Amino acid sequence: MEGRGEIAPLRRLDHIYRVTVPYARTGDVQEDEVLMEVNPYAAISHLSALVFHGLTDDLPQELIATVPAKYTGDVLPPGTTASDWENVPLVRGYRPDRILSWSLRWVRVTPGRYFGLREYQPQGYPVRVMMPERALVDGLQDPSLSGGFENVLRAWVRARDMLDLDALLEIGVLRQRVGFILDQLGLAHPAIEMWHAHAKRGGSSKLVGSAPYDGAHYSERWSLSINAPIAVLSESIA
Repeated sequence: MEGRGEIAPLRRLDHIYRVTVPYARTGDVQEDEVLMEVNPYAAISHLSALVFHGLTDDLPQELIATVPAKYTGDVLPPGTTASDWENVPLVRGYRPDRILSWSLRWVRVTPGRYFGLREYQPQGYPVRVMMPERALVDGLQDPSLSGGFENVLRAWVRARDMLDLDALLEIGVLRQRVGFILDQLGLAHPAIEMWHAHAKRGGSSKLVGSAPYDGAHYSERWSLSINAPIAVLSESIA
């Protein structure tokens, strides 16, 4: 096919080709579309997921993708079903440093932490992306991968009216941080009170895990050191 001019290789991506025949889809190939071919078990995550969901104004020329550290994470290549792979071995996933003109950053997680993802088709082709709720929690876990902590808080503010609280609660991690932020945004759920009841009194938990503990600014309700500015949260509901 390459010899006949029907496909052309993509630079620095072995085994990935662009279809060039006249009856192929017109228009440029997009980085996220190529990502799903390069590694069909990956999910766009962190800052890239916030961009995808319209929760940040950042427009980085970088893709961040999360992949299961072992196997396929119990997902199939996007747009396929189990019947498509009967008696056919699953394709291998690759982790290149770049896709087209964008750099690529990979985050590897244990299979047990590979959840909260969904397939979307905003451009007509399937793309696996972390759901807004998972992307927001990932931002609290590692703000450096999500444009910084202030950007993460702004994303929470933007997501306020679209949050699926049940989906957020199912994620079930960083409960003190998530509960505190939901309180600040004026959002309530019966399970939040259960989280609050189990918050460790006098604990050393911090809103930003990588920042120094701040004993002067503290949430008694969530036993949480508020060790970063949070004005953007209160401004959102003023």
